[in-house]
Amino acid sequence: MTTTFDFDAQTLQVIFDAHGLGTVRKIERAGRGRNNPAFMINDALVIRFDGIINEGVSRFHGEKRAYDALRQANIPAPQVIVVDDSRTIAPHDYLIMTKIEGSPLINAWPTLSPNQREKAAYEAGRCLALMHGITFATFGKLYGTERIFETWYAYVQDTFRRYCRGAADEGVIAADIIDRMEKIIEQHRPIFDSVAPARLVHWDYHFENILQQDGEITGILDFEWALSGDAAHDFNRRDQWEADCPGSRAPLYAGYASIRPLEADHEVRVMLYQMIWLVDCIVDDFDPDETTTAHDQLLAILQNLE
Repeated sequence: MTTTFDFDAQTLQVIFDAHGLGTVRKIERAGRGRNNPAFMINDALVIRFDGIINEGVSRFHGEKRAYDALRQANIPAPQVIVVDDSRTIAPHDYLIMTKIEGSPLINAWPTLSPNQREKAAYEAGRCLALMHGITFATFGKLYGTERIFETWYAYVQDTFRRYCRGAADEGVIAADIIDRMEKIIEQHRPIFDSVAPARLVHWDYHFENILQQDGEITGILDFEWALSGDAAHDFNRRDQWEADCPGSRAPLYAGYASIRPLEADHEVRVMLYQMIWLVDCIVDDFDPDETTTAHDQLLAILQNLE
């Protein structure tokens, strides 16, 4: 469940006092996140709140784990100062991290020169490939200890049963579509079984989550849904790359391939993860037109995979 909320200066000061972070002198809204509103404090720190009410370990623990791994690999990322999921100081989990200079690439794209655009997209691809060089021993979400799997196929099956079957049970998506998806997953099990080792997967890699300054990539953000799994999963938003930032997809792929070669069955893998991701879009989207578009895209992918 997602909640809508805001925080005033007094509440933020209480949080900063609790962690010995000094006086809150300046507050600015940071980013456009719907689920995770963020505020920049004193031009130095960023605090993000989790607007999704969920049980168990906070997703922000997984985000910290991802940022720590990125920094160890010399990939630009913030340093996490605090993760608090006690809900004793504030009614929501929150994360406090260092500010990274720059603005989202999606915002800057119209003002960049053609050369800057190509360079930025190329570097975004290189960063993604470097990120996929980070590996883990098991598969699944980076936060918590539940639903951690020895194989990628086991994770995919668990996600399908809990989420996609749930969408059918609630009448959001027709049961026959979910049945078709299940057959496709079974038919392509060898692909899922071939995934080893588990690699750091952002899950939501798009240009709103990539920071830049004068066309130079300065940081990658928003890893609260991060996985250890198949690197191809991070290409599930590639159509959005091109729609949001025209001309970005080809140089991003080129930058990626300069570091890490694509799998021979890359296109099939991407469609498999787009198939599952589109169910998420249909379930969570509040715009009827966008929901219809996602449904049509899902049907098209099913036809291509069958």
